[in-house]
Amino acid sequence: MEILLTTANARYFHCAFGLRRLEASLRVAGYHPHVHEFTIQQSPFEIAEALLALQPQVIGFGVYIWNVELLNHVAEILHAVSPGIVLIFGGPEMLGETEESLYLNVVDYVIRGEGERALTELIRQLDAGSKPKKGIIDASPPDLEELPSPYDLYTDEDIRNRIVYVESSRGCPYRCTFCLSSRDERVRYFSLDSFLAAMRVLLDRGVRLFKFTDRTFNTDERRVLEIMDFFLEQSSGDTQLHFEIMPDRISPAVLEKIEAFPGKALHLELGVQSFSQEVQRRIRRNQNIERTMETIDFLRNNTGAALHADLIVGLPGEDTTSVAIGFDALVNSGVQEIQVGLLKRLKGTPLADESDAGSAFDATPPYEVLQTQHLSFSDIQGMKRFARYFDLYYNHGNFSKSLELLWQTNPSPFHAFEEFASYIWQKEKRTHGLPLAQLAKLLFSFLHYKGLNRELAAHTIEMEFRRLPGRKDVLDLLQ
Repeated sequence: MEILLTTANARYFHCAFGLRRLEASLRVAGYHPHVHEFTIQQSPFEIAEALLALQPQVIGFGVYIWNVELLNHVAEILHAVSPGIVLIFGGPEMLGETEESLYLNVVDYVIRGEGERALTELIRQLDAGSKPKKGIIDASPPDLEELPSPYDLYTDEDIRNRIVYVESSRGCPYRCTFCLSSRDERVRYFSLDSFLAAMRVLLDRGVRLFKFTDRTFNTDERRVLEIMDFFLEQSSGDTQLHFEIMPDRISPAVLEKIEAFPGKALHLELGVQSFSQEVQRRIRRNQNIERTMETIDFLRNNTGAALHADLIVGLPGEDTTSVAIGFDALVNSGVQEIQVGLLKRLKGTPLADESDAGSAFDATPPYEVLQTQHLSFSDIQGMKRFARYFDLYYNHGNFSKSLELLWQTNPSPFHAFEEFASYIWQKEKRTHGLPLAQLAKLLFSFLHYKGLNRELAAHTIEMEFRRLPGRKDVLDLLQ
């Protein structure tokens, strides 16, 4: 059979790791699927035309929150112009679908869950001519020991120009109500020997950035130490590892191992989400905030790891005060990136089944919160702008020294940036398309408005703006 596996990535440099897992399983079963990746910047008509040119009999789509609307449109086009092609939707976005799924008006099958075995079995049935009844297929979690390795399917082009994803485990020990991983009953691990052997091959092929998809990397101390020892011993000084940890559960032994890595070798995503114990109770997170901050302080003061922390706006019981407390703590801790994101009510999560009086969510992807009992629609819109501007100024590293002047305008960094974000919005009425020179001028204007020394503000901003060579924009801040 002519089988095509496809998806639309957020950017070209992202690799569709899930498709490579599916491809590996199908190859072991004797099939030779083609993998064709697109980006969400492409039009559905362009994608549909490219897929049809390959003359597939079956197309499997990897569907995620960021591409579901685009791929559904693609499927609608294919269904209209070539109804004989069997269309299959799978991926995280399908976990919450039911037999009443509207996607089944367009596609033949929807696979819920980990698809390696389920897709292979479906292809076998289609190939044998015993086409199953259209509808939902529930995939049982496969035995990870039996899954074939996908890592040799990364091409030389992938290794040169794209992010290489790897996974050493599946599942998560926590049951956060907003997360799809809350469905997993347990954490399952790939064979450590096989995994490290595959990593050795990737290193030999030139991979230098390994992005782990593990939901919580530090669930098993022994495995963590062995994996980190492997990379310390086997990799060169320019190798980078990116993984997600629960900072309050990280052991002294793992912290000591992190300390052994050279600067910038580790990028750690720190699951924080909320500093409110009541909010954490309501979302079943159960995190020790004091221990979390102790870990962050240790990592900042004793390691060269880059730290990325998340806060979620709109969680049940969260208000502006509790968001501000968490934000201020993270800014004062000095973590390099703070992602302020809106709560999403993903289909298939416990949150999607809960009713919270006063809360409302967008019915279209990415299903973001619109209002809660404690945050009005206007508050939420303001936080979206806050998050966007903060990303431009802080997370991109463009104005780290200049923001220290901003923090002088208010004892709370949150309220300082909240006022600045409102100021930008009043001036610009846009959140995108702001060039760096305009960002610099807006920050200077606001600092002057708040009474800071003009010469100091201008010098600091100009110095940061000129930090990278080739910037020829004329700021004229003191004119």
